[in-house]
Amino acid sequence: MNNLLTLRSLFQLSRDAVAAQVQLDPATLDAFEQGTQEPTITQWQALAEFYSDQYHVSQTQADLVEPIHFRLSVDYLMNIGMTMTDLMAMKWYFANTRPELGTFGVALFNREDSHDMERLTTALPDVLEDFAGYLLLNHDGTLNQFIDERNNNHVSDWRLLLYKDANKYVDVTDIVSYFVDLPDFTQF
Repeated sequence: MNNLLTLRSLFQLSRDAVAAQVQLDPATLDAFEQGTQEPTITQWQALAEFYSDQYHVSQTQADLVEPIHFRLSVDYLMNIGMTMTDLMAMKWYFANTRPELGTFGVALFNREDSHDMERLTTALPDVLEDFAGYLLLNHDGTLNQFIDERNNNHVSDWRLLLYKDANKYVDVTDIVSYFVDLPDFTQF
């Protein structure tokens, strides 16, 4: 599967509206979303640019300065990885549309049954430093575990969170990625 339907649902857009904007027949867009037809590279790029534009947030505060441009990676749309640009776009979007839910960040959890949080990274420079490259996704509804090469190859599960405090956070990994059976680590 891919993340096309996930993104259309996240932004609450109709199939016809998206198809018109990216100049596709609605049935073709449906086939792309269902994974029964593969977009061309040009179509992937058009979809990436369209959904990147959806991350722009209308200004509600005079001092809100939006970054110049976000561009989601085709890897993210294809559900094979997330680049730092993808993470920055998500951080910007959640910070300016649902700030009451908490700060967007990458969390590492104990991979055993307890799923205790081991580390939370919310500052983008630290995300770039700690998770340079990709947080990898799998097509079967699982995540590749994070291997910390700087810490004796310690293995952890990772999640994308909206974090309020140690007892209140929302796991949004399944919201921004296509996962059928991903355990939800939300805590209230």
